[in-house]
Formats: sequence, C-alpha cells, structure tokens
Amino acid sequence: MDLKETIAVCIRYIEDNLYKKITLDDIATFCGMSKYHLHRMFKSLTGESLMEYVQSRKLSSSISELKDTNKRIIDIAMDYGFDYEQSFIRAFRKKFGFTPLKVRSEPMSLVIQEKLNIDDIMSVNNSVIYKPSFMFKQKFGLVGVKHKIMSKSGDRVANFYGREFFYNEKQRIINPVDPQVYFGYTDWSDNDKGCIYYMPSIQVHDYRQVPEGMEGILIPAHKYVVFRFVGFFRPDDINGRQVGRLLVHMYSKWIFKSGYKFADTFRFEYIDTNLSKDNYCELDIYQPIVDGD
Repeated sequence: MDLKETIAVCIRYIEDNLYKKITLDDIATFCGMSKYHLHRMFKSLTGESLMEYVQSRKLSSSISELKDTNKRIIDIAMDYGFDYEQSFIRAFRKKFGFTPLKVRSEPMSLVIQEKLNIDDIMSVNNSVIYKPSFMFKQKFGLVGVKHKIMSKSGDRVANFYGREFFYNEKQRIINPVDPQVYFGYTDWSDNDKGCIYYMPSIQVHDYRQVPEGMEGILIPAHKYVVFRFVGFFRPDDINGRQVGRLLVHMYSKWIFKSGYKFADTFRFEYIDTNLSKDNYCELDIYQPIVDGD
C-alpha cells in the first residue's frame, strides 16, 4: 500500500464531492482502506478527524458563494450536502464564529481550511509523516538499558535492543508511569566518533530507583519539534534506516528553514503501544530545539 497515494486519492475524492453528502464509509470504500485505519491515520497526522476536515472544506468553499453570488443560504446549504439550513448555519458559526448572513453582509477576515497539500506528506515503505508539531515538555525521568551502537552495526541493532527491553526487561522497573509507553532515548554527542548511545526505556516517577544493569536519567525541560510517523505494521517492525531517511528529509524541509536549531545532543522516540495493532503503529520523534540567533 502506498500511503501517500492513498491520502492523495482521499483528498481528491473529497474535493470532487464537496457538493455531495460524504460519509467516512464512502471515502474508505473509495480508497480501499478500513475506515478505522483511515480515520486514525488522518487524525494522527493532521490533528483533526477526517470528517472534521471534510466539513471544514465544505464550509470554507461555501464562503465564495456567500460573497460572490446571490444564492439563498438554504440553497447553498443544500448544495454542500447539508440536510437543513439551520444545520449549515450552526456548523458555519461554530467553525468561523459568525453566521453566514453576517459574513455575506459585512467585511471580515476568516481562517479557512484549504485543501491539504500532498507535497507536505513524505512516505517511505508503508509509513508516512506530515508537518511537525511543537511542544513544551517539563522535565521527566527515564529508566532503561543503555547500549553503545557503532554506525557500522546497521539499523536493526537499536530495534533489537528495543524489543529485548520492552518484552524481557521493563517489568523489573518498579515505579513506571505507564509501562506500555516506550521511550527510545538516543544520545548522539559522540556521533563524530562513529557511535551513538541508545537507551530503550520507560518513564518513571523516580529515576534514581534503578534496577541492576540499568540506568536512570533526568530529561530537562525543553521545547521540542515533534515528528509523527504512521505506519501500517507492528511497532516491532520499525526500520531505523527508513525513519532516519524521513527525519533527514523533514529536518531539511522544516527545521533548518524554520529559524530553530538543536538545543541538545539527544532525541527520543515515543511509542504508545496502547494504540498499536498488528498492522498499525504511531511513532513520535521528539527533538529539543531553541530559537536560532
């Protein structure tokens, strides 16, 4: 499955049917994907549900007809697949803060929903990533097993260490916040020496309570840029090289052009396995950043 092309087909279908009533079942059937996966993937990437996006596109498109034609509001509502004039008016006011009549009669500026730009989506081997989000996170503690990985070791080594920790080691940690949430902490301060330090871990209430053979670290408070990957495979099958290729692309496309710079020599992966299935996973990459000079 080419996920980027699937999303492109989804967006084209919505644009071609703005003047019709559209359901999630309709879109999923047309795209050849289960509605669960389509809904989950779209919301994970964009932050809004697919049907919220559909309605936002319909309402945004209707503005030109409100401003540039003399059509009755009830006719515009029916044209865009609303069953009743009042349901259109309520949705319009909720979206924009004004009634259609007020927008038609008074000059004002509105934040509208344009068509999603497919060029903003990157895909590699059954995984996709959209624009980054930004988050401030307070300090927190991790406990895990730290490994030194040489660059020549390949991209499966971290994956192996992560599986070993998650299935066989983490149960020894006595004060977890949520044992089903995996953190893959990467320290790349020695990257110029041909190695990184990778620590599969979980968040804990007290990072000083450390089982034998493990380490505890305190992550300082930071502002982060967050890249979310959505993949149609198990978290166990995440390929580090594929993720790395996407990261390099997104760094060059978004971060290095954004005026931000890296704030520290670490990043971490975040996987909530409560959301994972045999053929679906989400992985977030958190990179500390500061405003550039």
